Amino acid sequence: MPNGHNDLNRLRPIQLITGKMKVKLVFFLFVLAWCGMPYVTFGQDPKPIEAEIAPVEVEIVRERKIVLPEAVRFFEKIPPRPAEPIKPEITYEFRSFQFSTPQANPVIRPLKLKEEEQGDVYGGFLSAGYGNYASPYLEAFINSRRDKNKLIGAHAFLNSSGKGPVDGRNSGSGNSGVSVFARSFGSDITYQAQAGFENRSTHFYGYPQPQVVERDTIRQSFNLFSLGLGLANSRNTEFSYSLNGNFSYLSDKFSATESTLDLGFTSSYKISASNQVYINASYAVMSRKDTGVDARPRSLLTVNPYFLFTPVDNLSLQAGAVIALENDTLDAKDFHLFPDLKATYKLSPSVDVVGMLTGSVDRVSLQSLVRENLWLAPAVPLYHTNKLFEVQAAINARLSSIALVHTGISFANFENLYFYVNDVTDGSKFNTVYDAGSTKRTNFFAAISLTYSDMAQLMVRGDYFSYSTDELPEAWHRPGYRATVSASYTVLKKLLLSTDIIAQGNMKALDPVTQTSIKLDPAFDLNFRTEYFVSKNFSVFVDLNNITSNKYPVFLNYPVRGFQVMGGITWSF
Repeated sequence: MPNGHNDLNRLRPIQLITGKMKVKLVFFLFVLAWCGMPYVTFGQDPKPIEAEIAPVEVEIVRERKIVLPEAVRFFEKIPPRPAEPIKPEITYEFRSFQFSTPQANPVIRPLKLKEEEQGDVYGGFLSAGYGNYASPYLEAFINSRRDKNKLIGAHAFLNSSGKGPVDGRNSGSGNSGVSVFARSFGSDITYQAQAGFENRSTHFYGYPQPQVVERDTIRQSFNLFSLGLGLANSRNTEFSYSLNGNFSYLSDKFSATESTLDLGFTSSYKISASNQVYINASYAVMSRKDTGVDARPRSLLTVNPYFLFTPVDNLSLQAGAVIALENDTLDAKDFHLFPDLKATYKLSPSVDVVGMLTGSVDRVSLQSLVRENLWLAPAVPLYHTNKLFEVQAAINARLSSIALVHTGISFANFENLYFYVNDVTDGSKFNTVYDAGSTKRTNFFAAISLTYSDMAQLMVRGDYFSYSTDELPEAWHRPGYRATVSASYTVLKKLLLSTDIIAQGNMKALDPVTQTSIKLDPAFDLNFRTEYFVSKNFSVFVDLNNITSNKYPVFLNYPVRGFQVMGGITWSF
């Protein structure tokens, strides 16, 4: 519908124009009448003729409306034009067309990348040095160059000190050895073999002071021969396995000997990306001879099958068991069964929570004790340790791309855990004593690792131990805490700086004379090493050990050397 208000606005200009035309028409008639009136002319005395103009009233009418009819918007469609026949008719003819081109044989020249030059691969090195306490040092290592089918090498070392912390040469010690190894990489199986000899020498310098002793009567030396063979699958398949065998023979300066045969088998089968089955087994037979000891061979068989799977997202479970069979006389039963459970849950992409419950029979042999304590008395008792269970809860966190943190707590319960006590008749030698009851150990631990490329590394770890013994008054010669720091920094790939710090304490010993408990002094050992690379295959080094010259005891009556310095060179070839 048209809007009346808008129509009125459109008509107002028309009304105004109409009013103006009326005014012009009246004015025009008035002028015409004025010109047509007669005039009277007098000769001498003209007398003006007065005329009156009657008032005129002009009326302007604005109420007039112009009404237009509504437009018709319905238009009639134009009818289509009738088709007219085309004459003459159009006809189409299809013809086959053949087109052939000569055969093209383009020559494609692929872009050849320049082969990268392989860096120098050194087949070995030779390092030599000398330090105070009459300490020569020599080490050599050599192996075959690049070869995808085999690897052969040899290693030899000598690290000794002619003098020690007590009575000069009476406390000297040394460590030397030589070994060879070979590995063959086949398409299906990889074979390996190794043979070695190692000598560790020391003196029983823990005698009371002052005292004059013959140096040859207190000297101790251990010789260890070893021979090993092994094989493993070479291909990366769902089923992986390895089989190893090793024979070793240990003898000391007196009459103690021990031969050991070890067999080990590990295998895994990958069912899927998150499900795998593992079976690990080991068997050891130890035969020992010593003064006054007529011991039968001791054996230990351990089988550990477990299943690793992921039941839900972010949760990985390990479920299995540890089966052990041994013939030690301290245990009334030879068969042992332990759980082997482990759970890992991802709280976030960078934080894992780990829980574990396990147990085992830990092997104890003369070789394992010599690694810890060189001053053993003849015919020390040897029995395996039964770890009834160990519960552990830990957190692994990646704080950044360079920082890793590992912290947690563990609680373990042992049977037949061994400790060292000084011999009553000769305080410079140590016997092993066993807690036949239950020994409980609590361990709080925390570690952090920082790695920045190959330029800087830092590793810090701290442990706190708490022991609760059953039949022994104390956990003899077991530290209550231990802290280690290891750091290295490379300056412009020319200068290597490294340091090691070891601190431990709260260790107690049994006085062989008074049979009372003695708290040993805490240990603090600060070491520093600097090495300057003169060229790619030649460098010089300086080692500073026990910088604080803290002659802390590792065992009762056995202090370590004070400040030690050594300088030397290394040549790579």
